[in-house]
Amino acid sequence: MSEPIVRVRLCLEDILRGRVPLFDGVEALLRFAAQVPALVDDRDVARLAGILAEAEHLPIGPARARWSAEALARLDPELMALERRHRAPVHYCCRRLQETLSR
Repeated sequence: MSEPIVRVRLCLEDILRGRVPLFDGVEALLRFAAQVPALVDDRDVARLAGILAEAEHLPIGPARARWSAEALARLDPELMALERRHRAPVHYCCRRLQETLSR
């Protein structure tokens, strides 16, 4: 099994088990999925990319370290609301991707 596929599988597990913030996990998952030819045109990967695009103006991932405390305090409620709204669809896509990789 290739390293990118292993990383995708680990990201899927981290997201589904809540080990990482939702959008941080999706961002990492998409980075690794781009290295797996079988996932390049996958509809669940595309849907996750669309969901992540809704959060592009928010402080996620390593970029949070460059945001001021005031900006984080102002934007975190919006980020949390977006995570709550998208948790079920993200988990659905992740489970489908697990099935895809199991074939």
